[in-house]
Amino acid sequence: MKNAKLSVELINFKTSSNYEKNLEEIINILKNSSCDFILFPEVSLTGFDYENWEEANRFGKYALEKLSKIKKTFALTLIYERKNYFCFFDNGLVYKRAKYNLFGFENRYFQIGEKPEIFEWKGFKVANLICFELRFTKYWEQFKGIDLIIVPARWGKERIEHFKILLKAIALSTQSQILAVNSANEKSYACSFDAWSEGIESNLYKVTTEIDFSKNKKIRKKLYIGIE
Repeated sequence: MKNAKLSVELINFKTSSNYEKNLEEIINILKNSSCDFILFPEVSLTGFDYENWEEANRFGKYALEKLSKIKKTFALTLIYERKNYFCFFDNGLVYKRAKYNLFGFENRYFQIGEKPEIFEWKGFKVANLICFELRFTKYWEQFKGIDLIIVPARWGKERIEHFKILLKAIALSTQSQILAVNSANEKSYACSFDAWSEGIESNLYKVTTEIDFSKNKKIRKKLYIGIE
């Protein structure tokens, strides 16, 4: 890793029915952020707007082009090509993966994407789980000891306690850093948990924090469970 610390901004974004307005708000947040990395919830720009499905897909492709021009590092998911893509930008799109484990009505509209995997970014080993994928613990085993797991979600408010418990559990199980943010259309919730499942939780619109990756290495040594 080139840098053992990372400043992060988590956005409990609330999606309106106006796609353009949502995109403008996200671009303004990005341009005004001084953090190293900014995370938005799942489908922030359009929501799961099945009534305007074709328009949502067209807008996702348009937004991808706009967001790719921004000189920032951030992540969110976009709907286009009938898939729900996790998109990681670093002065342009550097990684994308479409959601594999679909939930509820998503199966009627979305095509299945690719299984969660590890990718590299500036020397960090990173993975992402999109909302419902967090429940599949087979991925946890795969991600043990990586630097960062990113979870953008639109988790139902009636199950929000499940979300919180699972995020702490995956932090403890993988001894990795967890970043998650949920759509404010359901229940505002953002967190950053270290390998000890400690950190910050917030329902504020914006929350900033700093990750110290060297701390997680120390935790792995202190409580050794086979993860280097």
